[in-house]
Amino acid sequence: MRSYGILSEDRKVILAQVYGMCDHITYTLGQKGYPVYKSVAVGTISESLPYLSRRSHENSSLIANSRQERQLLNSELKYRIMG
Repeated sequence: MRSYGILSEDRKVILAQVYGMCDHITYTLGQKGYPVYKSVAVGTISESLPYLSRRSHENSSLIANSRQERQLLNSELKYRIMG
């Protein structure tokens, strides 16, 4: 954002992600002051099942990325404990 000259105070860009997807990115952007929203599926099982099924298929690669997520969490934990 900075490389494009967009400051968090400008409120020119609003970011949104599906809940549970790359939360570390969403939370970091939120901590930097950018407006970030999370989307959550709401509805009956029959209404939301097709959506959740599609997301599950799209996110099958996330299992492979869970190792990276765990490493990021460990790094953050060490940073917060040791400074």
